[in-house]
Amino acid sequence: MSSFLIAINDLAKGARSAAAVAVWSGRYISRQYNARAREVCLVCNNLQPYGHEDTFGRAGSRWYDRQGEPEGLRALRAKASDVATLVLADISPRELLEAREIDEKTGLPKRNCRYCRLLCDIFDDFFIDEYMSWITETKNGMPISVGLMIREGLPLVINCWGFTYDKHILNAQVDLELYSESAPSPTAHLAGAPSMGPAGPRSENVGSERCMRFMKECVRQCCAEHEVCTSRATGFVPTRLICLGQSNEDLRICELIPTNEGITWAALSHCWGGSQPYKLERANLLRLKQHINSSDLPATFCNAIEVARELGQRYLWIDSMCIVQDDKTDWEVEAARMGGVYGRAFVVLCAASSPNPQTPFLRQRDEDWLPKRFEFETEQGVKVPIMVRQRHLLAAPLEQGSYEPPFTSAWASLKRIGPLYKRGWCFQETFLATRTLHFAPGAIIFECKTHRRSEDQLPPFPSTIPGTLGEVDDADQWRMIVKVYTQRQFTFASDKLPAIGGAASNMPQATRSTYLAGLWRETLLLDLLWQVMPGGTHIALTYPRTEQTAPSWSWASMDRGVTWNPLKLPQLLAEVVAAETTIVGANPYGQVAAGRLCLRGRIKPCHILTLRHKNEQWVYYIKDGSQSKKQHFRADGQLMPETRSGETGAFARRARDGEWVSEVQAAAVFLCIARTPWTNYNYVGLILSASPYVAGCVERVGNITNVPRDWYEGGTTTTVTIV
Repeated sequence: MSSFLIAINDLAKGARSAAAVAVWSGRYISRQYNARAREVCLVCNNLQPYGHEDTFGRAGSRWYDRQGEPEGLRALRAKASDVATLVLADISPRELLEAREIDEKTGLPKRNCRYCRLLCDIFDDFFIDEYMSWITETKNGMPISVGLMIREGLPLVINCWGFTYDKHILNAQVDLELYSESAPSPTAHLAGAPSMGPAGPRSENVGSERCMRFMKECVRQCCAEHEVCTSRATGFVPTRLICLGQSNEDLRICELIPTNEGITWAALSHCWGGSQPYKLERANLLRLKQHINSSDLPATFCNAIEVARELGQRYLWIDSMCIVQDDKTDWEVEAARMGGVYGRAFVVLCAASSPNPQTPFLRQRDEDWLPKRFEFETEQGVKVPIMVRQRHLLAAPLEQGSYEPPFTSAWASLKRIGPLYKRGWCFQETFLATRTLHFAPGAIIFECKTHRRSEDQLPPFPSTIPGTLGEVDDADQWRMIVKVYTQRQFTFASDKLPAIGGAASNMPQATRSTYLAGLWRETLLLDLLWQVMPGGTHIALTYPRTEQTAPSWSWASMDRGVTWNPLKLPQLLAEVVAAETTIVGANPYGQVAAGRLCLRGRIKPCHILTLRHKNEQWVYYIKDGSQSKKQHFRADGQLMPETRSGETGAFARRARDGEWVSEVQAAAVFLCIARTPWTNYNYVGLILSASPYVAGCVERVGNITNVPRDWYEGGTTTTVTIV
């Protein structure tokens, strides 16, 4: 599309947006004016989806511009257009508290809303304990907020941001679900009850017969009805599997040969928990091939055996028992095959609620996830029972934009709850799977290539078919995958690349491009523009060189999550002269020993200035004795000044663990990678400095965007080698 057509399209979108704003403003003013007469709360809308300028569906006009929305999501909204829906985001808890705070002068609540008081009562029950109080957090000005998703005839969802944390991971979001135990009567809404609908039951014990029936029904339906899920490729068999037999007396390790095609197996995804007391080693291989004593197995393994048998599987794959752990060669070979193990498995059992192998996942559910009963009294004195429970984020409806994978939309992200979802190795284990049973803290969730459903969820179920919410190209999808993956934790830095190697080998790029330490040769220039997640530029983020030998231009060199800034119509201004990595072992998608990247482009010498106490990172250049305007850049963590013997001036390098200085002034260069149209501040690239390890080469120390044109035009075209 030409620049002229893009400009015309942007003008048309602007006109539509202006008209939409005018309509919205009229409805907003009308609601504000009539709220007192109608006795409708301006904060919570009486927990009803009707009568609000942001209502969409049967009771609202879809006035807003959705031209940029994925086609699939527009279709989803159209399909649900008979359901009145209101989403209220960023409600301040301080406003809710006003509904039960008494005015000293009048003796009445500052804001008399029984619906806001209901929300406060619910928060008291869920978010006040010995560790924290949402009321105290609110009064202290902590950044917590509330969102409401009110849908006619469906459970009412409360998004609680920053309210609490669980035992294992920082949890920025907690969802609460308000529902009725049965379908509400038509008179319930007339009586002034909150708008809500029924939800499915949640078992108190994950090992109950009801849960087993749910698992078997999900798998049965998938095998019988899902065409996408039944087109399973053949020709791959794991080297070893646990043969389950008819009883625990028959358990043993079996080594298979390629002619055993057609067999199916379940695979376990689990947390090692820092150590693995029961594992396959050279010393016990022969014994375990004859018999495995079930009484020696940890609880997680025993649960996996039980579920696999219930699902009709004769074989089970567990990493610690199917890879010889003290054989480096076997580990490298089998690590390279893990993509096939999980990708071709009949089902993957994800022990998401177990922090270690000793903790069973078929157990009594934690009390935090069980429903609690509240009673709401309407203005007419009608008492309405309300059930409230935490909802696992995987059960989020698609219109909330919370889903993962299939990574087909840049606006969708999700924090999965449970210790396993922070483990680096677990990522590809579930990403590659055709079918996954997540034994999460709050629910059993079945996820396949067609849909996702929870044990306590009523249909319709969220679709997981790529393209449902829009398509993205392969490069953007890979960057989304890396963004989520790099936020996970790794026991060993050397696992950073191998643990995503299976996912990489299954990407479409693998058939046509070269894989370079987590980046792809065909999109290398834009892949290089990763940047570390905010908040870490004042601490050392790079892995020690003794533990991770990925080159500085690879995101795998960083002990931090990374992301990419979206670029609109980027024009590449550099070229790749040469790119190579030295792999460790035989796996091209595994660990690398080194990497070199030779780029040709405009280089602008500059100076780095970082101020740790202000958390500021700047670059500037000197021309004719005058300093240019400083430009902000995103440093790759804390930087350190370095000098070489016999040289004057300092260059910058990434800090090692424990190193820091309050101020860094050092020489560097700006390498321009690309530009985007329309403005003068549209150049992007890398900040490089001399390598302290390889003479004549440079290393990456940061990323920069919104660079003015004079930085590019004042540069010199040359070739640099980045290590």
